[in-house]
Amino acid sequence: MRVAINTLGMGGKLYGIGNYIKNLLSALSRIDFDNEYLVFGSPENLCHLEGIGSRFHIELVTSKPVLRVLWEQTVLPARLRGKRIDVYHGPAFVAPLVKTCSQVVTVHDVTSHVVSERHLFYRRLYLKAVIPTVIRRSDRVIADSESTKRDILSFGWAREERVCVVHLGVGRGYEPVADGEHLASVRKKYGLVREFILFVGMIEPRKNVEVLVDAYQRDALSDRFDLVLAGSLGWGYSGLLRKIAGSRVKGFIRMPGYVEDADLPALYSAASVFVYPSLYEGFGLPVLEAMACGAPVITSTASSLPEVAGEAAILVDPNDVGALASAIRRILGDESLRKELSRRGRERAKLFTWESVAEKTLEVYRGAAGA
Repeated sequence: MRVAINTLGMGGKLYGIGNYIKNLLSALSRIDFDNEYLVFGSPENLCHLEGIGSRFHIELVTSKPVLRVLWEQTVLPARLRGKRIDVYHGPAFVAPLVKTCSQVVTVHDVTSHVVSERHLFYRRLYLKAVIPTVIRRSDRVIADSESTKRDILSFGWAREERVCVVHLGVGRGYEPVADGEHLASVRKKYGLVREFILFVGMIEPRKNVEVLVDAYQRDALSDRFDLVLAGSLGWGYSGLLRKIAGSRVKGFIRMPGYVEDADLPALYSAASVFVYPSLYEGFGLPVLEAMACGAPVITSTASSLPEVAGEAAILVDPNDVGALASAIRRILGDESLRKELSRRGRERAKLFTWESVAEKTLEVYRGAAGA
């Protein structure tokens, strides 16, 4: 079987979708010794494609947004036909509208339709136009969670048998870090002297970080703990920055920006509690990463997050500041609870591996090829 995978949604810095693409390719290279792959990459993400093996042939394409969209809908279908590709996989929502081979698309979430106000206007319009059409024309659709599958089916875009749930996995490096020197080095790098409450993710409206700031400043948490909001500024963050600037505890709120993958396990391991109060997630990979590293986790009752966390986290209504503040206080004040959540989280994370993701994705490819 010849499989083509479009990695142009990965980018240079890795976020949720980029991590999915990188880890999927890496796991496929470890478990699949039968099929050949054509990987469409860009000069920016080439560094993430190193070492995936001789069965993966990389073809570089521009990643500039407008040119990329034109390429995906004009040049790509011809390349797939010319290379005699059996199955095309678009792991970042996108696939050619003109089909020249069997087609698989991964839909990580449908925020463009469920919480459309949480997207930039131009991206909202693009996704609203493209996602339903791509889903209808694809032979198989991969959803990150049962929650996302339910959303897809609720809009009537695909028959149930064509939508396959493939949960994401935890990278091999995500485990508790006990090395004191390494922990101290990462703390120093990001200026973290005191104990801290941690959030990791793109700073954008649906991550609901303003509610976390409200919960943090509601009580005297800053007497002992910093609040660390780790992640790049995405969009719609001006209200958050104004809230922090006007807060009486602004001196204890740290925003270190994008954190390199190599530093994340130590950051999770050093956190007193990890809080992820998102309003909507197709999966919520940081929750799983934090649990794998032994951090006690508080997350939201919304969308896929209870499905990912299971019984290994405290779940709260993401719109209830008081409930979130109470949950944080409860964990910080109860050492036995922290240890129990840490144990449960590590056990829960073991259920999610990238090898399993790759095996299930291969099954989807086979199903699409025979469709």
